Amino acid sequence: MTSSTIVCSDTHFEDRVSLAIVDAVAERRDVDPVDLPPLYEWIEPDALNGLFDPATRGGCNCRLEFTYAGCTVVVERSPTLSIVVDGEETVSVLEFATPQTEA
Repeated sequence: MTSSTIVCSDTHFEDRVSLAIVDAVAERRDVDPVDLPPLYEWIEPDALNGLFDPATRGGCNCRLEFTYAGCTVVVERSPTLSIVVDGEETVSVLEFATPQTEA
């Protein structure tokens, strides 16, 4: 299976990193996301979304690795969000709307 890249500049996954992970695993496994088991059987989606919440992005970088549906998932947050599934970068740039401070 070849690796693919998803580049997203809308806010579809802005506060739902969990949805991006399900989509990335589904793409990597070449299945429909609804055919995957519920993510909550592996990790708490609300906690995951909170950890990678764009409102907290500016303060620190974050890395999380876990297994989901037989795949190793690595999520990293720096200025961008990176989701790697089984060693293949699936989402290389997921830009969120970052809160702007007024000058």
